[in-house]
Amino acid sequence: MTEYRHPVLTRGPYQVVALTTDEVFDSHEVTGYLVVNASGAKLRRELTLEDARAWMEELIREESLQPVARPPRPRRMGP
Repeated sequence: MTEYRHPVLTRGPYQVVALTTDEVFDSHEVTGYLVVNASGAKLRRELTLEDARAWMEELIREESLQPVARPPRPRRMGP
């Protein structure tokens, strides 16, 4: 069975897509939702749009809590 992806919500590098068995989107024919990253890789499958949206928001929240790596400071050379 072929599944078609239909973008529903995009935030930052993540996207929630609705899955259907038909190429033409019909909200009554959605079989589930995926959270995907910017390259389109599947991160998680959910049954409801609300669950997929909540999971995407959690990813974004966790990402914002990660410390940003700083480049090393140059060392001073002796006199």
